[in-house]
Amino acid sequence: MATEQTEVKACCVTGHLHEGTPLGSTQILHGLSTYVSDPKGTSKGTIIFINDIFGVYPNAKLLADEWAGQGYRALFPDVFDGDAVPVDMLNTIVPNPQVKAEATALSKVADGAKTGATLGPWLVKHREAVSKPKIEEFVQAVRQAEPSSKLAVIGFCWGGRYACLLARDDSPVKVDAVVANHPSFLVNADVEDITFTPVCIIKGTDDDMMSDSALDEVEGILKPKLGDKFEVYRFPDAVHGFTIRGDQNNEKEKKDKEDANEAAMKFVAKSFGL
Repeated sequence: MATEQTEVKACCVTGHLHEGTPLGSTQILHGLSTYVSDPKGTSKGTIIFINDIFGVYPNAKLLADEWAGQGYRALFPDVFDGDAVPVDMLNTIVPNPQVKAEATALSKVADGAKTGATLGPWLVKHREAVSKPKIEEFVQAVRQAEPSSKLAVIGFCWGGRYACLLARDDSPVKVDAVVANHPSFLVNADVEDITFTPVCIIKGTDDDMMSDSALDEVEGILKPKLGDKFEVYRFPDAVHGFTIRGDQNNEKEKKDKEDANEAAMKFVAKSFGL
């Protein structure tokens, strides 16, 4: 497997907190603090979310509730064990054109230094050797506890790459579908061993963590092997993190987030045979 990447960029800490009251509850599930949102009726299957660097924050819980509202059991485990990047880092570099225009060169340098100083050591602490086994153990425990239920894994940013790793043929955990939303640090070697698990990748064209050409290469690897079990959605002008951290007061960002979530739901339903 390719050497793990730890280069961080400003887009890693941009975004907005969403408004709303989560409907689920936080439980200790298979050894991890987990936000659980259950459907009202019979479950269509189980969705495990792998968080971005901010962990299980309000945006994550509200998104899980949306899936529960569509009939899925939604699980959002805290794979960082309470050590997520603080959500106040979302305000370090706010993706608001007016604020950006008014920012001084000195403040931009200070924000960039804060980003690097926080995320560099954090990424090392939560490197693959630490995080991958923890994720695999949780997903395997859910699979064993719910053997008859269809199981999909959906990752965001940092979690998008780990979702793809679960789709590999050599993964110790077998899942029924994977969705990677604007994955960070994903390289070709991560997907070369995927030959049968359905995979969907959703990305904006202005994503600084994964270029369009990099996605083209991944598509070139997976499409010939997976055929219609592989889907790609490219959202014009959308930035990194838009499916979970977009500004819901911005009409385009709100629509992009909703459309991306709808695409993911359709992909999972198709993969589950619904």
